[in-house]
Amino acid sequence: MRTLFERELSEIREGIQIMSAQAAGATARAVSALINHNFDEAREVKRDDKLMDALRYKVENDCLLAMATQQPVARDLRELVAATFVAVELERCGDYAKGIAKAARKTTRSDSGLGVFNLAEMDVLVRDMLSQAAHAFLSRDVEEAHRVIATDVVVDQHYNVLLNSTMHAMSENVRHIECGTWLLHAGHCLERLGDRATNIAERVIFVETGVITGDMNVHSPGAARDLR
Repeated sequence: MRTLFERELSEIREGIQIMSAQAAGATARAVSALINHNFDEAREVKRDDKLMDALRYKVENDCLLAMATQQPVARDLRELVAATFVAVELERCGDYAKGIAKAARKTTRSDSGLGVFNLAEMDVLVRDMLSQAAHAFLSRDVEEAHRVIATDVVVDQHYNVLLNSTMHAMSENVRHIECGTWLLHAGHCLERLGDRATNIAERVIFVETGVITGDMNVHSPGAARDLR
């Protein structure tokens, strides 16, 4: 029975790994489409999002089946519960990539010459967080999970820089208002991707310790993390 359960866990972990790669890849392609004004690439990101949706439901169903048939306890049960949560978070990451792709399509149609400021740096930072969070979950690495959580503060700082730069450009030239609005939409999607990576990292800590509160160096002492 344990051998069968380990095979089921292995398949679930593989699904999480694939979803993580798909989310990071979709985000990279969406940001590239925005920077390079590539309408076709942005449209492909939207089309491929259905693959993420299907894989999310497969991972969820596999977790529920394993819980129903194997009756796991303790850490095994926490991992299955967390895996269903992580699958949802990764599927939502795909939605944010789709949101960036929408911004790319909109700005391509009405380009005003507005630059993207630090959006590319945000993209790299957030995708690194996402990859590290998934790796921490699959390798049971609590220390790596804590590093992901700490990095979310840096993402927020980058978003504030993007917000201030874009708002200044929009106030200086009304032609930048439409593109600037969509650029901020893309930046917000990246900021939320960082939040999703943080949520995944917190589930790593939950699986390994049974504790579901946020990192004490990031959030107020004793406060439960808002698992958005």
